[in-house]
Amino acid sequence: MKSVLLSNYGVKLSVKGRMFILSSKEKKETISPADVDQFVIISSGISISSKAIRLAMEYGIDMVFLDNRKNWARICFSNPIMTVENRKAQYIAILQGRKEFGEEIIRAKVENQAGHIKYWSRKIKREDFSQILNYTNNEATAARIYWSMIADLLPNKIGFEGRNHDSKDVFNISLNYAYAILYSECHKALSLVGLDPYAGFIHKDRSGNESLVYDFSEMFKPGVVDFTLMNMILEGYIPQIRDSLLSPDSRKEIIKRINTTLNSNVKDSEDGEVRTFLQTIRVYAMKMSSSLKGKENFRGFVQRW
Repeated sequence: MKSVLLSNYGVKLSVKGRMFILSSKEKKETISPADVDQFVIISSGISISSKAIRLAMEYGIDMVFLDNRKNWARICFSNPIMTVENRKAQYIAILQGRKEFGEEIIRAKVENQAGHIKYWSRKIKREDFSQILNYTNNEATAARIYWSMIADLLPNKIGFEGRNHDSKDVFNISLNYAYAILYSECHKALSLVGLDPYAGFIHKDRSGNESLVYDFSEMFKPGVVDFTLMNMILEGYIPQIRDSLLSPDSRKEIIKRINTTLNSNVKDSEDGEVRTFLQTIRVYAMKMSSSLKGKENFRGFVQRW
């Protein structure tokens, strides 16, 4: 997936003929629609013409708007598959209190957390990752063990003491931002198979809360985000924080690294197939949709580390 970042104040995205024109005071660049999959807007003061939006939709190019902590808007071409049938099945499953979807997501999440710790135990120090697997039915306990191990693996200067959305340490702030990128991809995948991103099985339904997105993304967080950020920091790159927010350059770097991971291959322990993370996210959205209609039992995604 090729992403084009729009990050500087005064940048304008317009159209000439059938080409995008990206212009600023310093330069003007022509971009073919065939050469871009996504525009990521990470700054205010950027102008986008209606023709540019229309051309992007014609080519299935997403426009994702990120602030310092979250994905706050997305424009994408929507052509969902069997929306009414799939959403009916989803709502019925929720009303019936079917637990297998939430249970499978949590099992997969915990196994991926254990795999992630196991990876680093081979690289830099020994960690008793196996204890996490004792808590596949207790997400809170598994999470506490997992994040305490992450804290132990990270350099002390990072100041990470555990997962806390409101913490001002660089790792927590980076996690918040990187998870927003993953949520965006999960939202797209779920929407395209006709599921309601706001009606989930684990996270509570609240107005504007993408509950199913948050549920579904749990299976991919360890491999896509946690690993990528750990690798960045252990390689020596420390994102910069200004006024409790990531600096523009750090945001660009995190987007670049997460996109690289999303386009990298991962082996699925369930079927042995090798796909990119992006392909895997889409495959499991389809699997969930099929399972909701009773066509197959849902199994959560566990990667082979």
